[in-house]
Parts: sequence; structure tokens; C-alpha cells
Amino acid sequence: LDAGNADKMLAQLADEDHETDWGMRIISSRWPQYSGGGYHYGSVWPLFTGWAAVAEYRYHRPFAGYANLRANALLALDGSLGHVTEVLSGDNYEPLSGSSPHQIWSAAMVISPVLRGLLGLQVDATNRSIVLAPHVPEDWNSFAVKNVGVGEAKLDFSYRRTADEITLEVKKTGTSDCAVNFRPAVSLRAEVVGVELNGKRLAYRVQTSDVDQHVETTFSATAGANTLRIRLRGDFGISYAPELPPLGSPSRGLRVLSETWEAARGSLTLDIAGAAGTTYELGVRNSEQIASVDGGEIKKNAEGLTRLRVAIPTNGDEAYPHTKATIHFIEPRSMGKRPQRP
Repeated sequence: LDAGNADKMLAQLADEDHETDWGMRIISSRWPQYSGGGYHYGSVWPLFTGWAAVAEYRYHRPFAGYANLRANALLALDGSLGHVTEVLSGDNYEPLSGSSPHQIWSAAMVISPVLRGLLGLQVDATNRSIVLAPHVPEDWNSFAVKNVGVGEAKLDFSYRRTADEITLEVKKTGTSDCAVNFRPAVSLRAEVVGVELNGKRLAYRVQTSDVDQHVETTFSATAGANTLRIRLRGDFGISYAPELPPLGSPSRGLRVLSETWEAARGSLTLDIAGAAGTTYELGVRNSEQIASVDGGEIKKNAEGLTRLRVAIPTNGDEAYPHTKATIHFIEPRSMGKRPQRP
């Protein structure tokens, strides 16, 4: 789809009239015929929530994608464990009276956004290849994916991240050949210092969107262990992990509608919405790069972790006002380096 129109549509879908703390309304609450208790007139279906999450990840909108994925995942842990209800009210966090307590398409929309969205996992059995293109939440340092089958081969993936390096360990068993295309998302401020596979330099390229960049490499997974290292400089990230509200309550969570980077990567503006008069805290990775913040402040919490605090103003009767927070960095990053060749 056209990038400009997609950006506007995704920002609209992330706003509070479409998105609740427990998932996506099937229509906007601003529509004249909206009814939060109507099955097709404003209720929240985990099915639609999962579709939205996959689309948001596909178009590099990890804040909204993670919010919707997390909403569905938390539904499976709230109430009868492992069950994801069919449909919920669009006004308050509670299932509709006629809702099936466990719906298979709702459960599928926990799994699909994890695999197709957050992990960006694609398996091509015909060409014996795997794509792993994760948008890793900024407060995650590791994850593992095991027993991914391609033909007669099975692969286990183990991802780890530090301040200046991403490491992917791939263990392959079985006789089939398999090409791995690994393209993790990193900040637009990050510079790629180099990529190595089992200690040897590996060619790479960088694909850039308006909100992130993906460091892409392709290699043949050999039997046993393979270790890929992506060395970075100046990576940065903001995280927010929404929670479900108490049963019967309206939404109170933060919405990150869009991210806008200054051309030289010297500043990042977050367009956000939240409950009027509420202060939110977002996690910050590599906070030493921040010089100042407009519309927010950098503070350490009781555990000594650095947080970005943002206060939502009170604008008359508006329940979910919009505001902006602009992060200014110590110095603009250079515009990157050419891919290295082995």
C-alpha cells in the first residue's frame, strides 16, 4: 500500500476511538451508530485485534503492534487460563453476555501476531529458506524459537541483545540445506559496525523505513551451531508494556500513535494519547544518548531504571487528549556506512 496513506491509517487505528486496553473495536467509537455492546457495532474481537497487530508490525509500527498482541496474550492469562473469549465490550473490559468463553480464532490471534508479526517468521519449504525479521520490544534482551521445520531440517534460534551487539545462535539438525535470512529491526540512530558469522565477516545490507532500519544478512545454516553477530553503535529504544485494566473498567492506557524522526536523527517525536490528567512512564534503552526532552522528563524509578515520564494534559471534556514528547539527542548520528563485504 501507499506508504503515506498507510501511515495515516495506522495512526488512526492506534488512537483511542479504535483501540482499547483489551483490543481493537471493529468500528470507531466516534461513528454515530457505535454501540460498545453491539456484536457488529463497536465490540472488541480478538480476531480483529490480531489482524491489526500483524498489519502494524508489517508496516513497522511496533508500539501499536505490541499493544494489540499483548492485549490478546493477556486475555489468555486472565480468568480461565488458556482461554481467549470471542468478543468483549467496546466500552468496558468485560466479555459480552453472548460471547463464547473460548473461541479458536481468538486463540489463533495470539499465535499469528507472535509468529507473523513480532518475530517476522516466514518459512519457505520449496526454496528451503527461513526469514526471521523481528521487531523486538525494547525491554526484551533475549528470546528463543525452537523446532522450526524446513524439509528434513529442524532449527533452533536463540536471540540476545546488549547495548552494542545482537547475537543470533542457530542450531540445525537434519539433512536438508537451509538458508536463513535474518533482518532484525534497530533504531534509526544505530550505526552498523560490522557483521560476523562464526568469527568471519559477512556481507549485509540495511533496509530503512521511516521509523526503523533492518540489518539484513543471509547465510546457509550448517549442521550444529552457527553464531551470527551484528555489532552496533548508538542504538536506542523506547518501550511501553500495556496492561489489562480491572474487570469492568474503561481504558486508561497510553497510545503511541506515531514516531517522527528528524532527518539527521538528532531528535525523535512521539505523538501520543492518554487518559486526561494521567502520567505515564516509558522504558528507555541507552538513555545516555538523551540531551533533553520537550513534553516529558527523564527520571529514575525506585528500582533505579531510567524512565521517560509523560503527563497527559486535561483538555476540557476530552477523555483521551493528544500530546507530543520530543527527545533531543546529544549529537546527531552520521547517516550510516556502506555495507561491508567479506
